[in-house]
Amino acid sequence: MSSFFEVAYNLILPIFLVAGASAWLDRRFAPDPRALSRVVIYLFTPCLALDRIANSDLTASEAGQLIAVAGTMSILIVLLAWGAAGVIGLDRKVGSAFVLCAVLINAGNYGLPLSRFAYGAAGEERALVFFMGTVVLSNTLGIYLASLGSVSARQAVINVATVPLPYAVLVGFILNAGNITMPVPIQRSVGLLGQAANPAMLVVLGIQLSRASFKSQVKPVLLASGMRLVIGPLIAVGLTALLGVEGVTRQVAITLSGMPTAVISGVLATEFGGDAEFVTTGILTSTLLSIVTLSVVLSLLT
Repeated sequence: MSSFFEVAYNLILPIFLVAGASAWLDRRFAPDPRALSRVVIYLFTPCLALDRIANSDLTASEAGQLIAVAGTMSILIVLLAWGAAGVIGLDRKVGSAFVLCAVLINAGNYGLPLSRFAYGAAGEERALVFFMGTVVLSNTLGIYLASLGSVSARQAVINVATVPLPYAVLVGFILNAGNITMPVPIQRSVGLLGQAANPAMLVVLGIQLSRASFKSQVKPVLLASGMRLVIGPLIAVGLTALLGVEGVTRQVAITLSGMPTAVISGVLATEFGGDAEFVTTGILTSTLLSIVTLSVVLSLLT
């Protein structure tokens, strides 16, 4: 078991140093985060997934366990968050933003680098599978919540179908299962692009955080952040025990279940008419609080 301060210094601080430098860059030059986000989503991350999974020792059983934990934990958080929103009397728009903050996980531009730092290449491979499950969730339930149900199921499916990450994961599993090696030029190109994924994701995170602010309702935001950072990993502990998940796969599933609110939730709220101010405040609050909560989680797991 690692000490709290050792984990915070060696694993969490590097991520926030990169994000902080990116936040300074945003204040100085105001780059367009959407352009970089698209490169990450449509090029860097799929290449990272293809490269890691094609050469991984991850079994189909472990992949299924990770997706099961991600999906079940998210469903339980949704139910708890909707109940909490009703109890504290939030209206429909704010209540939807509250649930959005509680359920969408930053398993990408925070979770992948952290898994790499904490658990090595094996952790990153497993984090990619978990991340794939959260991408589907973000583009279905996330859009529904952000738009208060005004987006059709057909459009949600179309949005999911246009994200290349699931296809890259599928191809990676096919290559892995068939023991098929990519041609050298393709393998090297994919590997090179994949190496850019983690730095680029942290840059996007820093830019997004630099534009966030504490302007929304403090108590609901703190409650949503608590559900995301504390209840999430506690649920994952129970699910991994129930499903018999062990080793690095268990560590990754619990760690990523305690990640802060996904940056994409702010994008969705802005795009589809949700309470963007509440969501943006939730992203900033949960990300800052995660310095403490994730240091505790990782110190217990590593």
